[in-house]
Amino acid sequence: MMQPEQMIAIATPTGLPDAESASSPPAPRAPAQARMARILERLNQGGSVTVTEIAREFGVSDMTVRRDLAELERDGLLERVHGGAVGLTRGPLTVIDDIEPIFEARARQNAAGKARIAAAAARHVAGRNALAFDLGTTVLAAARAIVASGPAPQMRAFTNSLRVGQVMARAGISTYMSGGLIRAEEMSLTGKDAVDGFSRYYFDVALLGASGMTSEGVFDYSPEEVAVKSVFLQRSGERVLLLDSTKFRRVSTVLIASLSEISTLITDAAPPPDLATVLEGAGVRVIVA
Repeated sequence: MMQPEQMIAIATPTGLPDAESASSPPAPRAPAQARMARILERLNQGGSVTVTEIAREFGVSDMTVRRDLAELERDGLLERVHGGAVGLTRGPLTVIDDIEPIFEARARQNAAGKARIAAAAARHVAGRNALAFDLGTTVLAAARAIVASGPAPQMRAFTNSLRVGQVMARAGISTYMSGGLIRAEEMSLTGKDAVDGFSRYYFDVALLGASGMTSEGVFDYSPEEVAVKSVFLQRSGERVLLLDSTKFRRVSTVLIASLSEISTLITDAAPPPDLATVLEGAGVRVIVA
């Protein structure tokens, strides 16, 4: 039985059904993640977005767009203003403090974007045999996506993250971990033993996380963690950085690597134009999930 609003939508002035309206399917609507990725891409390019222009572009209501903007604001990705939104970055660089947020809090930030990055990473490394994983919320999401995708039986995982190690081992994947000091906040193995342990291996690809990226390179909070990341960078055929768009133009305590040391960047929105130009010049392949 038709709902009242359906009857109104297809009725002619005479009250009889309009055959053309009844037979024409509604235009497909883009999913929420596609709209939000487009919003972030527009903001990264500079300027602002309006509710009206996004609603028109995707064929949705103003209320739907406002819900998208509210969710992105909750994730700390933009600032809502009257009639639309603006990006949080006001200049060429946003400097964040040196205090590392707890793991669980980072996992909640831009969770939808990180899920898309993780799925793209799983596709990108399909068929690789020796994979190195450092710690971080997006790298952990990628490990789960790789397991869900059904990795090849010969795949081997190398990691200093106890969380990633658990995910991989439970899936029956041969998993190698080093010795070292457990860093309780991150559930990771650090120190000389960890560095020496991984220095014996070579990897097809390393999946790496970071707290920020600028034209100078890639940054992270902890010098102890960076020592292990450096080993993964030096001993991997491909260095894949998994970085969500909230971390563009951000710096932190330690410079991990220059952009030329990164092979591939997988992210959830296109980098700002100035950063995109530098990435291209450094030979970094950019994949927008």
